[in-house]
Amino acid sequence: MTTPPRRGIHLSLPLSLAALLAWLLLTISGRWLGDGGAPASLTAAVAGGIGLPWLLAAAFSVALALALRERAALGLNLPQPLKTTWLAWPPLLYSLLLLLVAWAGGWPPRPVLLIVACNTVLVAVSEELMFRAILLQGLLDRWAQWPAVLACSALFGLAHTVNGLATGDVGGALWQAVAAFLQGICYAAIRLRTRSIWPMVVVHALWDFALVTATLSAAAEGEGSVLPFAALLAVLPLCLYGVFLLRNRNRNG
Repeated sequence: MTTPPRRGIHLSLPLSLAALLAWLLLTISGRWLGDGGAPASLTAAVAGGIGLPWLLAAAFSVALALALRERAALGLNLPQPLKTTWLAWPPLLYSLLLLLVAWAGGWPPRPVLLIVACNTVLVAVSEELMFRAILLQGLLDRWAQWPAVLACSALFGLAHTVNGLATGDVGGALWQAVAAFLQGICYAAIRLRTRSIWPMVVVHALWDFALVTATLSAAAEGEGSVLPFAALLAVLPLCLYGVFLLRNRNRNG
């Protein structure tokens, strides 16, 4: 007795690209949904209050992922097998070390910490679902694995330049774009090897939380944080780790 096919929308490359466009519009919607004034920087935006654009983008990504029939292929399950979770240890270690640096510099006030935590979780869920689940799987529907991973990571980096439009922090958006491209290769590799997005959702949220809180601590002391630039150098080994994980793997991983 065969199992009937799961009902839902079929994920194709055109659909994934259309979803990406809708997602991008939601992430920059703060310019129209907010009070009319853009924050001075992305860090200020993350710490200034729960971001409605990030909430909308996360809700959109979750709703679309649940509406698609290829839920297992999207990585919505736990890692399979579960022991592959350990493959996420290098970026997790980086995130924990960055968190230690943030703690050593002095935490911001507790209300600010809670706001940053909420926003970074929203961003992690939204971006991992959109890029490492929906977009990556849509690309794999047409392309071989390496072209799909590179295209997904390039679009992930390009999407971070949108932060410059939303906040006016163009310089910060540019370094973020380069770092995001390099991280995207590592994140996609772990997503394909574990067949799950959840390890990288956790790592992504920790990384962003640590980076924002460390930058806030430096700003409170009247100093410019070098962490964004140090983080850019730090992700180079992570990119190489992703290349290592995907060596000699076939089209569907």
